[in-house]
Amino acid sequence: MLDFSLALPHEICLELGARARTRRLSINVSVDEMAQRIGLSSKTLGNFERTGRCTLETFVRILESLNATSDLQSVLVTQSRTIEEMRAKAAIVGRQRAYRLASRIK
Repeated sequence: MLDFSLALPHEICLELGARARTRRLSINVSVDEMAQRIGLSSKTLGNFERTGRCTLETFVRILESLNATSDLQSVLVTQSRTIEEMRAKAAIVGRQRAYRLASRIK
């Protein structure tokens, strides 16, 4: 399985398309049938499965048809921190303001 934290954007897209195809095949649904269910052309769906490229709305519709929208639940959620992490961050001295070179030349 591809580690998204180390992958390039196009690699992540390819992986998501491949995963969608694998999931579609596991529920025994053809490209034509799924495309019809979600109101896409077979070409659009097939292109997504091969390249991983589509609009975000199309991606969500594909996930809905695969019963996989719950997989999005943790995407872009702010992670809670432990008290120790918050204290350590507060203890770090903030960035000092840079002084202006023009005012120092006078």
